[in-house]
Amino acid sequence: LSALRTGDSLANAIVASSLASSRAPSPQPAKHLHPPPLLPRRSHHSLFSRTPSPPKPPPERGMHMRQTLRKAKSSLSDDESDDDPYAKHKRKRHIHKHANKYAEGDRKRWRNVVSPRERARYEGVWAANRGPLVPVSSAGGTPPADEAEADSVHALAVKHIWTRSRLPEHILEEIWGLVDGGKVGRLTREEFVVGLWLVDQRLKGRKLPVRVGESVWESVRTVRGIRLRGKMK
Repeated sequence: LSALRTGDSLANAIVASSLASSRAPSPQPAKHLHPPPLLPRRSHHSLFSRTPSPPKPPPERGMHMRQTLRKAKSSLSDDESDDDPYAKHKRKRHIHKHANKYAEGDRKRWRNVVSPRERARYEGVWAANRGPLVPVSSAGGTPPADEAEADSVHALAVKHIWTRSRLPEHILEEIWGLVDGGKVGRLTREEFVVGLWLVDQRLKGRKLPVRVGESVWESVRTVRGIRLRGKMK
């Protein structure tokens, strides 16, 4: 009986040892532990920082130029800017004008004289339309005309010329009243020239004067450099 018990205990010991050996971890070879490589330090500006440029070699002392008294090209003096024809285009202009504002001096003021160029153009129209405006009779003759009538323009011809400006009729009537001094249905050379000048002034946006100034009449009375003194009747 004791021998049987001894055999059972031996068998149990063998089973227990086999179970213990299966559960115990198998021994692994020892590993050599190496520290991880150190990463380079990066600051929080590393993503936006530029790559450092290589150091510049020190300048040689014997190659530099001496400083002169001449000014730099960027700073032009007043004398140099006057000599330079493009100086006014190089200057920066910081004046900004408002679209709905105007300066007092920019307004178009009323002119008190007729320029020689305008007068020559108006006198060309007068020369082409002066003379009597009557139909030719059946006999083929025309009534004689005096000198005053030959140098004046008929009212119908004046109306035909002025209506080409497309101004309102009441404006043209006002101009006629300003220049018609004889009240005979015709305009003399001076009256016709001043009338055309007033039409052009109205087309340029200027208002008609209450009365035509004497300086305007004098500017159309010059004959070959001689100014005729006298008032319109």
